[in-house]
Amino acid sequence: MKLTKEFLEKQKEALLAEKERLEEKVAKLKKYPKYGDDEEDNLQEMADYESNLTLDEQLEYLLTKIKKALKAIEDGTYGQCSLCKKGIETGRLEIMPYADVCVTCKSKKKK
Repeated sequence: MKLTKEFLEKQKEALLAEKERLEEKVAKLKKYPKYGDDEEDNLQEMADYESNLTLDEQLEYLLTKIKKALKAIEDGTYGQCSLCKKGIETGRLEIMPYADVCVTCKSKKKK
């Protein structure tokens, strides 16, 4: 399956916009919250910081996938399943522009 230049450009724009949005979120999450100086505030700060670390890991994972997808566009391999090397469905790429496996391989991985 050959992806059109227009489709690739649209995907690149979507990926770059999502990358920027996630990088801003990660930057905010990395800041340690400061609610006050009493013990209860300190406990809440720690709880929120730990919660943010988990979210930060998930966002960093998505950023990695987005960066790989952008590199694949540059390399001319975007839309190719990393497992079976066949084309990834365009509908899947529209919904999840950083997808690196086709629906068939994804369903096999779940089993």
